[in-house]
Amino acid sequence: MSIRHRVHRVIYVPLDSRPCNLGHVQMLARMVDYEFLMPPTELLGHYTTAGRVEEITEWLFREATDGIDCVILSLDMLAYGGLVSSRSRDVRTAVALERLDALTELRQILPEAAIYAHNTIMRLSITASSDEAAINWELLRQYSELKGRLEALGEEQDRRQLEELEKQIPISVLGTYEACRERNHQVNRRAVEETANGNIDFLLLAQEDAAKYGPHVDEQAQLRRLIQRHGLGKRVQIHPGADELGQTLFARFVHTHMEKVPTAYVMYANAADADNIATFEDRPFSETLAGQMETIGVEVSEDPATADFVLAINPPVQGRRADYDQGEARKAQAEAFFETIATRMGDRQVAICDVAFPNGAEDCFAKAMLARQFPPRQMLAFAAWNTAANSVGSALAHASLRLIALQDKGAFDLANILIDLTPMRYLQLLDTLIDSERAHINLLFYHIADDWLYQTRVRPQVTEHVVNMLRASVFNLADSEPRVQNMVSDLLVRAIADLWATHFLGKESVRIGPHEATTSLALAELEETRITLPWGRLFEVDLQFTFGIELVANT
Repeated sequence: MSIRHRVHRVIYVPLDSRPCNLGHVQMLARMVDYEFLMPPTELLGHYTTAGRVEEITEWLFREATDGIDCVILSLDMLAYGGLVSSRSRDVRTAVALERLDALTELRQILPEAAIYAHNTIMRLSITASSDEAAINWELLRQYSELKGRLEALGEEQDRRQLEELEKQIPISVLGTYEACRERNHQVNRRAVEETANGNIDFLLLAQEDAAKYGPHVDEQAQLRRLIQRHGLGKRVQIHPGADELGQTLFARFVHTHMEKVPTAYVMYANAADADNIATFEDRPFSETLAGQMETIGVEVSEDPATADFVLAINPPVQGRRADYDQGEARKAQAEAFFETIATRMGDRQVAICDVAFPNGAEDCFAKAMLARQFPPRQMLAFAAWNTAANSVGSALAHASLRLIALQDKGAFDLANILIDLTPMRYLQLLDTLIDSERAHINLLFYHIADDWLYQTRVRPQVTEHVVNMLRASVFNLADSEPRVQNMVSDLLVRAIADLWATHFLGKESVRIGPHEATTSLALAELEETRITLPWGRLFEVDLQFTFGIELVANT
């Protein structure tokens, strides 16, 4: 039974079938008790296999009925069959554009619903789906950045390097890459036009993996001119991101629908690093943060006393992770940062975001955070995965929606005082609150386990084993997948069990009821952890947890 006055229903067509685009978004919806409608997973494709676009579109029209409040669409999925497929020439430009005709029909079916869409501005390279492709990925990345730098600065040294690079890249690979860039740019221009025509209410064009220089710079400039010409500055945004887009657009809709504008007080572990350009991004991190906050609908507060929450950030550093791993200065900085949060912020709620390096938390930062023993009820979110934009976007979405879930809990407490709830109604609402709590803890624990334990600690060990012992490719495990998955499970399950037992087991998650009769939801045993490699590679892991939540009376 919903805690809201009516069921809120959202149709969601994701970027692809990875956990960040499916399970994580579903957990956010459960947190705020929204009904989420998604295409069957088998339609969404798998890694290099494209999603079944025509069947997804048919599904979309079947679900687009009265009672839909919002539609969140990945145009990469609708045009090409997903993010990886957007880097393939399998879909011709004319076909991709024709597929977007579905937006006109969707608007006719749902004239009152909010329609949000996102699409990526192509990264500076191809998909590294094999060891050979990984070599070309690096060459194309260097080529794209050098070509953009040459066009911007005109330095002769860059020209000579570019000529050498062109000789190393297979003509067919370079041709495919440049053809995909041009097609995808045309699709992005079409998306802006669809927004101008009223078929899209809000459009996010997210810059996938990039750098300060590259062909994306001119593409963004062209798109901004088109946006300005149509007067769409409030309805179209461009900033770094990709894998977090379903989460951020869902959060935006909830805030808009409920007329909420949460505020965050931003703290940096080292404020001097806030304007560094994170790896795989094209602008200072402070601008990435501002773009994500604007998209989601979170505002900056200069006063921690009046802010809804604290956003604690480990900002990007210059250089590689290996340059800092054994540095005592980084450890001391992290410990001092969390000491400052504990002493200055007290028990204020906090979202923690680690973007010092891509693809996993900084080990000393995560250990300093856990050593501080923040109780689960104080932690709104944690994120340290993939790129800086992915992390800060997902952390903001999770934290701000957690605040709404806590407001729902407050409304339940008030109703229990003012209204004579029947025992049946009380239990039904309590079940809804417990499910919301379970979703929040699941996502919070998932990120600590994945972003730190797996990405930072376990994955490097397994990668070394795969490459040196199994002679397999980390990009496509193929026949080695069962053995590798067993190895990942053996290492990770034990670490996850220890993490839960030390930092979550028995801890209070939330308090329920008026002060004179307060009960708590407390976290019980972690009963099961299931681990899979959803795309048959080491880049991502899927974690499924089963844990108990107990209602405990406070004395």
